[in-house]
Amino acid sequence: RQQQGTPNTHLHIVAVMLALATASSAWWFPSGASTRDATVDGIDLACPDTSAPFGLACGMKVVATAKASCSDVLEEMHARVDGQADGSWHDPHNRGTYAVQKYGGSFSTSRLTGDGKFTDKQLFTLTRTGSGSCQIQACSRSQVPSGLDAGTNYCNLKMLFCGSHDCAGGRCCKPLKHDFTTAGEQTEKFMQSSVDLGVCLKV
Repeated sequence: RQQQGTPNTHLHIVAVMLALATASSAWWFPSGASTRDATVDGIDLACPDTSAPFGLACGMKVVATAKASCSDVLEEMHARVDGQADGSWHDPHNRGTYAVQKYGGSFSTSRLTGDGKFTDKQLFTLTRTGSGSCQIQACSRSQVPSGLDAGTNYCNLKMLFCGSHDCAGGRCCKPLKHDFTTAGEQTEKFMQSSVDLGVCLKV
């Protein structure tokens, strides 16, 4: 008798994911791009690898300009991750757990979902721009085959640099050291990932 998790089962899952990817034109990368070099409106953007077969996993790319120095942006992201230990900060998106990693870029993290079932990878590249601003290029990838993420990958990124001006449903982000605004946000999805700040701020 065939048992759960046999190769035939895995092949069926991959086939379903391939069909979903084909049906979603938004999933396909621009010509010459890959999971490690994706593009948002002409901006090459580094992404962490995914262990999902054929790269068929959810993800989100975000580009925004912070009205702050890159050092302040980086310090704020570090503070939020470190703040989990003493309770000074918690992830408002279902109380996930971030950990600093070494995936590349200016800063990288992994995030374990609040239920402890899934771990996603995030990579942030910070670039100084004019007038003391900082361009944030960020990418989050799920690590298992997936087609929908209920906004998780967007939240994975946004919750580490959002400011008190980022509000939805009467809830707002809570910075620790540097409260800055961002402008010109652009997003691009993998598979059928979604963008919903309200979901991010709903514990």
